[in-house]
Amino acid sequence: MSLPPIPPSGPSMSGSYPNATSLDLTGLLELRINSPSVPLSPSTPSICLLKGPLGDFVRYSRQEASKWLLDLAHDICDPADQRGSLVVWKEQRQQWRPVATTEPLTASIYRYELPVGITVGLSKISRRVRKSVTTATGYASTMADRVKGRDRECWVTAIDDPLANSHICPKRMGDHVGRIIFRTFTSLPPPPNLSIYNEFFGLCLSKTLDAWFGKYEMGLRFVSPNNYECHMFAIEPANMEYTIVGRTRRPATYPAIHGHYARPPQPQLNNVPPPGLFRWHYLQCVLKRFAHDDYKDLETIYFSELPLRMKGDSDDDGTDSELEWPSMAFDLGRVVKDSLEEREEHHRAVATWISTV
Repeated sequence: MSLPPIPPSGPSMSGSYPNATSLDLTGLLELRINSPSVPLSPSTPSICLLKGPLGDFVRYSRQEASKWLLDLAHDICDPADQRGSLVVWKEQRQQWRPVATTEPLTASIYRYELPVGITVGLSKISRRVRKSVTTATGYASTMADRVKGRDRECWVTAIDDPLANSHICPKRMGDHVGRIIFRTFTSLPPPPNLSIYNEFFGLCLSKTLDAWFGKYEMGLRFVSPNNYECHMFAIEPANMEYTIVGRTRRPATYPAIHGHYARPPQPQLNNVPPPGLFRWHYLQCVLKRFAHDDYKDLETIYFSELPLRMKGDSDDDGTDSELEWPSMAFDLGRVVKDSLEEREEHHRAVATWISTV
């Protein structure tokens, strides 16, 4: 398989940004949501979800323009049903105006509006406490064998060795959370007994790309069926560039990773990861780069991803032995307890908010 065609790297402004040179790319863009749509304190009229320089948002929205921001707003606030719309604050007119998906993004305050009476919970943030290391045995090894047997080469570079089994969702989330993410973001019923070690949750990448993908520094943006575009969210030093083989000094001799196409090597198979799982992973990349403190400081907004030992972790990185991990039973029990308390607290917050409306 030859390398896929390489579009120009960096922000593409053709079509959607005809007057890009006149835009103030240093101005700030904000995405907000009103508190009636989420169970917040009555004293908090709205919260800021995303914030950053317009130029950074344009780098990722590219030809998608405002549709890119609306998609992210859906994924944060209402990923399963996508019932909201975007409005933008017009300072001169002192009013909110509906946003068309074809409009170029501007340095403005945007708001995600849901139909009256709809209350949602915001998507949780994955901090990816640490990256798992796979041994030659266990569930993780079985998953790696299946993913590598399916793909046989890297989705981006087409190299076939060395390859890594890149996890779309951290395995420490567990099967239950994996099924929730699968159902919410793919709109498909999870297969019976779906496990976080199922090959749906993995893809083959080179070792370098796997490191970026695993830290939410690189995401795959859906373009069309079986076609994705790599977006690099790590901040490049002034004299360096991220390429398909690694970070190198400018001028780079290798193609830039940002804007490079990615494709499943065997798209005809029925166990290829569905686009919705990459939607979830891409959202985590965006949140790592742009999430505002209003959002990040919400209680129970993070997934429970304690750095516990899991089946398939390398012995160099710990152990499952109760002799070397004497608190294992208590630690695992705490994860379950925290999850139950988190769910009950969310239900109480919703009930309290409803009673005050």
